[in-house]
Amino acid sequence: MKNNGIKSICFFTIVFVAYSLLTSCSVVRFARYYASSDTDEGKFRGRVYRSRDTAYSIGVLSEEWKRISLRGGDIAFWNEALKATITVNSTCNERIGNESLNNLVDSLLVGFSDKKMERKEEVIVSGQRAVNAVYRGKVKDTYVKLNIVVLKKDRCVYDLTYASLPESFDLGIEEFREFVSQFRILEK
Repeated sequence: MKNNGIKSICFFTIVFVAYSLLTSCSVVRFARYYASSDTDEGKFRGRVYRSRDTAYSIGVLSEEWKRISLRGGDIAFWNEALKATITVNSTCNERIGNESLNNLVDSLLVGFSDKKMERKEEVIVSGQRAVNAVYRGKVKDTYVKLNIVVLKKDRCVYDLTYASLPESFDLGIEEFREFVSQFRILEK
């Protein structure tokens, strides 16, 4: 992504979570809409995503997670049985690279109501300091549970999210944690 900044991250996460939890058809339509507003044409091959600004490899997910094809966006997966999403997003520019990790996590929650933080901790992901946070909240009339992991390297910010209905959250969280543990920022 280019200079879309925090607003793009917020918009993507909030709307993506809401639509993802409602129907898988809607999630595909939204993902295509969101991706079309991005001008950074990244490529995803195997487990490696490369764009003009960054490169990273992702972890392995079980076959229940289906990739949602995004034109111009980063990476998103949908699990129909869990009604859950896993997303990986990168934003690279000087302004966003100067934001604190806590501010970046908070920016992903804009639009959520009845927010309740269940856990927030500092962790290491790909050798970088990161914030790992779990929240419950409401988007429109749907309650969701969200695990957000945000890290920075140089002028790029990476956010990995797992979102589901609260009652199915525990069914996919271990796989998401393993997925995050395998995330690596690569040299371009």
